[in-house]
Amino acid sequence: MANIRQLSSGNWNVQVRTKGQKPVSKTFPTQAAAQAWVDGQEALRKAEEASQGNALPTVRDLGYAYAEARLSGHQGYGKCRMIADQLAQVFPVTIDQLTPRMVNDFKLARLKQVKPETCRAQLAFLSRFYRYAQRELLLEVTNPVASIVMPPASKPSDKVVSREELDALLGALKPTMAIIVELAYETAMRRSEIIKLTHSCIHLEERIVDVIDGKTGTRNVPLTKRAVELLELAATRCQGKALPSERIFKVKPHSASNAVKRAREKLGLPDTVRIHQLRHTRITQVAKKGLNNAQIMVVSGHRDPRSVARYTHLNARDVLHLID
Repeated sequence: MANIRQLSSGNWNVQVRTKGQKPVSKTFPTQAAAQAWVDGQEALRKAEEASQGNALPTVRDLGYAYAEARLSGHQGYGKCRMIADQLAQVFPVTIDQLTPRMVNDFKLARLKQVKPETCRAQLAFLSRFYRYAQRELLLEVTNPVASIVMPPASKPSDKVVSREELDALLGALKPTMAIIVELAYETAMRRSEIIKLTHSCIHLEERIVDVIDGKTGTRNVPLTKRAVELLELAATRCQGKALPSERIFKVKPHSASNAVKRAREKLGLPDTVRIHQLRHTRITQVAKKGLNNAQIMVVSGHRDPRSVARYTHLNARDVLHLID
């Protein structure tokens, strides 16, 4: 049984009492975060009970359990839970009742409503849920996605944002959003990695920032001189004495993307001018300097050279100065 209460500090405390076990207590900044953790813990409990021979979990419970077990603390956690909720609306059944025919009908209907990449992501997560059930919970269920032809993956954009487009974009953004966007251009960091930065992650004298629990794990990112200036500016905007664990940017990831979209549309820029495309742009510029793949991967954070190739948009003119 879970008890959620608000503390005098404004945070929300959760206490979970289970018969025969020690009480568990955790504190969260919002009530929504506290409730999400409670839901995840309940889903994990149901999944573990299913592995011991009790009733099988629903699609939503399995998705929540997967998120708690595999993605807690990572940037994919929220997306995983969102997709579990979306799938549960279509498949309000236990996992043994979901058939390949039902999944295929869902795919065909979904492709009429959303882009193939969106449908592909939903099916990919559903397949991960079942692999988790099979391999980690040892449940004897069949993966209904295994025999489904997946929608085609989207072709990565080869757009390189020009300096003129970037300057126009920065001029149309509010100061905090402008700093986040220019940092994406200067560092090749992902949107979520920038927004998760805390004061303890920044080492300006060394021109390094620590990315904690990024998409490819924890790593160090080298800073350009302009990136150092931007982070100094961001730090000075924090009122009062900031705690080391306090985030520098108190905005949500989708807020940054929405701000860029509004500015882009206002300026009449192409829809390929996005915050993530600034990452592509910086990696391309680093590659133009003649750095090898290993050096580029230090900047980009990729672990696979094939991923670098997807992000590096070079042409013949870009290598002319390197071949003579």
